[in-house]
Amino acid sequence: MIDLHTHFLPDWDDGPETWEETEKMVEIAIADGIKKICVTPHFFRFSRHGDNPEILEDRIQKLFDRFGSDNRIEFYRGAEIFIYPNLISQIQEKKLTINQGEYFFIEFPSDQVPPGTKELFYQLMLAGYTPIISHPERNSVFGSQPQLLYDLVNRGCLAQVTAMSLTGEFGSEVQKRAELFLENNLVHLIASDAHDSQRRKPVLSKAVEAASKIVGRDKAEAMVEEVPQAILNNEIIPDWGSPINPKIKKKFFNFFKDRFFKKNS
Repeated sequence: MIDLHTHFLPDWDDGPETWEETEKMVEIAIADGIKKICVTPHFFRFSRHGDNPEILEDRIQKLFDRFGSDNRIEFYRGAEIFIYPNLISQIQEKKLTINQGEYFFIEFPSDQVPPGTKELFYQLMLAGYTPIISHPERNSVFGSQPQLLYDLVNRGCLAQVTAMSLTGEFGSEVQKRAELFLENNLVHLIASDAHDSQRRKPVLSKAVEAASKIVGRDKAEAMVEEVPQAILNNEIIPDWGSPINPKIKKKFFNFFKDRFFKKNS
């Protein structure tokens, strides 16, 4: 399996505090069957040291030095970028994409989808980048208005669901949103968003089991294998179904339900 969204770097964001904690996280990931990890440190939110790219580069290089010779696992670099008006120049200047390709993680506030998001995404894609929305199921606006997520995904961006959301560890409401997004092809990959070795571990296998019950084993496994591998390779992701607008789907269901019951009452 491939874990494409993680926080493994000590003294950079709200991830592990020490390299010893990082080592524990690595062992947990290996035990779970994870073979590849992309480190995606926060940028413009939760990050320390003023988002200094030189300090970040130092942390990433130390990670590669420590674990680069471990043939049980491979590390790749990326970032999780908090939504920001001048993203294009920042991505270019600080090299914040996944494995130096066109894909990158973008994070929203938990209770907002900022005005101008559609235009920002349009400009990003026009510049050759593909945004991957981090954990939209943990955003209350996407949760209450899933058509907003549909609109962005339908325009060409991707979205990532968190493993712990699918297993209910972020609560039942977030779990319901995650399941809804899965059912309607609004999320494309599963990642751990791991931060430590205790509360938010780098574990994917339980979420794959949960997703299998909703979308089937093949697609659930593709969300931690084929899809993230295509992103690492900077390729077009496999087609596992077009996005569906849950709002329109619900309207059609209610329409036919009303017609059926009226006809047979």
